[in-house]
Amino acid sequence: MSSHKPQSFSIIIIFVLFMMVGGSLIPLLNLQFVPSRTQAGITVSYTWPNASAKVIEQEVTSKLEGLFSTVKGVQNINSVSKKGQGNIHLNFKKHINLDAVRFELSTLIRQSYRELPEGVSYPTLSLGINGKNSTPILTYTLNANASPFHIQKYAKEQLVPYLSQLEGINEVNVYGATPFEWEIRFDAERIRQLSITGDEIAQGIHNYFRKDILGLGKVQIAGLVYPQQVRVQLQMDISEEVNWSKIPLKKNKERIIYLTDIAQIRYLEQTPRSYFRINGLNTVNMVIYPEEEVNTLHLAETIKKEIHQIKQQLPTGYTLLTSYDSTEFLSKELHKILLRTLFSMGILLTFVLLTSRQWRYLIIITLSLAANLLIAFIFYYFFHLEIHLYSLAGITVSFGLMIDNSIVMIDHLRHHKNRKVFLAILAATLTTIGSVLIVFLLKAQQQINLIDFAQVLIVNLGVSLLIAYFFIPALFDKIRLKERRNKSYFKRKQRVVRFTGQYGRFLLWGRRFRWAFILLLVLGFGLPVHWFPEKLEHENSFWAALYNQTLGSDWYNENARSWVNKSLGGSFRLFTEEVFNQSFYSDPQRTTLYVSGKMPEGCTVQQLNQAIEKMENFISKFDEVEMFQTRINSYRNSSINIHFKEAFENGSFPYFLKSQLETKAISLGGVDWGVYGVGRGFSNALSSGYKNSGIILNGYNYEQLYAYAELLRSDLLNNPRIKEVDITGSFGWNANPLHEYYLDFHLEQFGLHDVSLQQFYAYLKDQTYRMPLSPIFQENEWHPVSLVSERADKFNVWNLNNEFLDFQEKSFKLASLGSVEKRKTGNEIHKNNQQYQLALAYDFIGSNQLSKIVMDRQLERIKEILPLGYQANARGWGGWQKDSKSQYYLLFIVILVIYFICAIVLESLLQPLAVISLIPISFIGVFLTFYLFDFNFDQGGYASFILLSGIVVNTALYIINDFNSYCKKFGQHKLAYYLKAYNSKIIPVLLTILSSVLGLVPFVWSGQHESFWFAFASGSMGGLLFSVLAVWIYLPLFLKIKDQ
Repeated sequence: MSSHKPQSFSIIIIFVLFMMVGGSLIPLLNLQFVPSRTQAGITVSYTWPNASAKVIEQEVTSKLEGLFSTVKGVQNINSVSKKGQGNIHLNFKKHINLDAVRFELSTLIRQSYRELPEGVSYPTLSLGINGKNSTPILTYTLNANASPFHIQKYAKEQLVPYLSQLEGINEVNVYGATPFEWEIRFDAERIRQLSITGDEIAQGIHNYFRKDILGLGKVQIAGLVYPQQVRVQLQMDISEEVNWSKIPLKKNKERIIYLTDIAQIRYLEQTPRSYFRINGLNTVNMVIYPEEEVNTLHLAETIKKEIHQIKQQLPTGYTLLTSYDSTEFLSKELHKILLRTLFSMGILLTFVLLTSRQWRYLIIITLSLAANLLIAFIFYYFFHLEIHLYSLAGITVSFGLMIDNSIVMIDHLRHHKNRKVFLAILAATLTTIGSVLIVFLLKAQQQINLIDFAQVLIVNLGVSLLIAYFFIPALFDKIRLKERRNKSYFKRKQRVVRFTGQYGRFLLWGRRFRWAFILLLVLGFGLPVHWFPEKLEHENSFWAALYNQTLGSDWYNENARSWVNKSLGGSFRLFTEEVFNQSFYSDPQRTTLYVSGKMPEGCTVQQLNQAIEKMENFISKFDEVEMFQTRINSYRNSSINIHFKEAFENGSFPYFLKSQLETKAISLGGVDWGVYGVGRGFSNALSSGYKNSGIILNGYNYEQLYAYAELLRSDLLNNPRIKEVDITGSFGWNANPLHEYYLDFHLEQFGLHDVSLQQFYAYLKDQTYRMPLSPIFQENEWHPVSLVSERADKFNVWNLNNEFLDFQEKSFKLASLGSVEKRKTGNEIHKNNQQYQLALAYDFIGSNQLSKIVMDRQLERIKEILPLGYQANARGWGGWQKDSKSQYYLLFIVILVIYFICAIVLESLLQPLAVISLIPISFIGVFLTFYLFDFNFDQGGYASFILLSGIVVNTALYIINDFNSYCKKFGQHKLAYYLKAYNSKIIPVLLTILSSVLGLVPFVWSGQHESFWFAFASGSMGGLLFSVLAVWIYLPLFLKIKDQ
């Protein structure tokens, strides 16, 4: 071994250098709590006041979609056109440069904007499908002995520009104050008497403040020979205060009517369009949003240091307080996870010491584990991997796998003095890597949570191969392990011989009754007989008729189906019916209670705010509440996010408060309340927005598509189980059909009263007049101006139906000129990849299975008449849905990948079948773990399936690799050679399984309220323990072995 000493020393030095590099990169790693990445997307938004959805779609949306479709890398284009506004959402392929795309889109918008109709706002770009970049990282409250308006003005002018320059900050917004404006409120009855209209008032004000170019003049400037030509314009002296009483509007007979004759002018706060409060207090809040893919903990520390410097320079009387810090919870959770990870590593190392009883053995394992992790940090940094909840799960799992590879290599070096076992280690590692590759086949939305988990696991396992092949032999050469051959050593050998004889006889007996063991395995796993439908609809099919006469017959369904399902369904039936159907997926986050509120059409933000304030006052009475944030964006969109003090987060108080809020919501009428976050969600909404069933139609002509939707609607209404069908643009709680008041004129009455349509319309317009005017420049800033009728907030349908109008010495009722009715107006127009979309939403009274049968029948009928280019489909669901079976079918692809890897390594097509047979046996352990202990199955449970698919085959590969070596050496496949291979590898195999199980123990300490972690750990532990049974009994039964 002396010839290897210089080489071993060089290898150790090289690995130590890489470890130092990895350690130096730790502060630069991207640390988050949950993945910050989202689907690559950009949202383009624009407005066109008072324009209908159809006009906006034809004149703006379609034109922009056509331009955007030429951009390289666009994967999907979705748009929504609604009254007064529109949005286009663009999804892009992976690895696209969003900065370059955003620049290209901006160029296209700038070039085409002049071709858009007059009145369309300049389209704005925002990252993300929802137009938002991220959630806030820090929120500060600014207090002072000044008005909220001046406090907000100071924050925007002094604080926001300074903080926005910090690297990693995406956006800084200031809320809490409403800007002031000049409000001109006129008397609608007075102006009618003076024969002046609201538009004439607006024009008079505009004329007073406008600039008029008088022409060109010449000015002699001192020092210049020739006079200079200058432009001459006439405008109001902005250095003086506005004298509103001097603004003339119109000359009526011999009298000049001034603005103050018919209006009151006030300088006041604008009517708020939105609200943002913390703990129900109307304070000025500064909200800081981070960029994506930044270390939020490091960024928060940087911001806090800068804020500390800012506080020293604030004007007298100003204070800046931290009202919300999202990194506090992040720090606590990451600290808890890191503590569990250290406990896991400590348990693993203690287990290694107890089993080896040699400190030198522990030193080799510890050094190899440290080298593996530190070198992996280099790849984390250069591949821009985030360290968050899911990637930490990958690191934790890889601890056990890295130790497994180390144990197997050390054990082989001790007994065989060579590295030939590396082939088995390579195969075992590749199967695990192959199993996690399934993550890259998931849908984009499902990948977001698990992509870093897979990447971290692949990096760690890849590095572990280098550690096992180079570093461990070098350490083994320098740190010699003692050979123990005492009395206990020989007694242990005697016990092994006796056990081998008994085990060999058991295998000989078992191989004679192999069919019984296989039957027991099939029944234990289960057959999917409970998924067989009661009937098949295709009556004209021979197979359907045969099925309906046998498995679909009335006798079978009434008398045999129940006990057949229980007898043949096995653990798979118990899992799917008792666990999977009642499980729910949740994102890991702090315990939060959400309250939402919305009001009917025609209400205002201020009316909703009054109701929200009552709910805030109720919440503020509970001392257990740490903080709650309120956002009101419109009369249809408000939310209160309630956070609890740490001592009450995981107790019963959130459930108690939820029940109290439900009672309070019922007492506050006029608002559709929703309370959710813990337990079963609550809603008192009676709107027709959400329906339990739906069909989507897509086509390239909107009018023709709507005609087919009407046809399908009438067909659905023929079913007695369907009472109402709404045709909207999309599904969801907010997909309510819009309504408007329609005024139907009685033309004969206009002639009778000698009134024209224009006069009647002008009267109604003046009664409800509300118009923003051009701002005026005063005191070095622009001030908004609005012109409002004093009846704008009072005139309603009742006035229209009951008031009398005095006109040309005649008096008559307004209702005599026309009648008002409320009717549905145009839907939002949705398009997917430039195809129009219509949604038919309805409530089906009956079971889900019967609803599906009816829907399938309707889809078949409509598809027969739809022309080319039109589609009809059932409503789908986005995101990670447990009812979507696609991610579970991908497990079969994992098994196929593992089979081919094993076939290549083992050079056999039959032996891999024995290897992958261990996977369904380990799945039985997962099924029974969740069923027997009544655990919730979430994303962590799915991750345990992925992990087990790769891990459980490792144990079989180690044994089969030695078995094949003996068979090649002696030329026969005898049972004795299998027992020899079994005895050689069963100890390291059991050690690897137990080390993996023990490494997951700290992650079940906190119980089921831990999203992802608990399900992941418990499912993996149950599957790994069942794999011991698989290796002991089923692996030798499935291998081709001679029974001599």
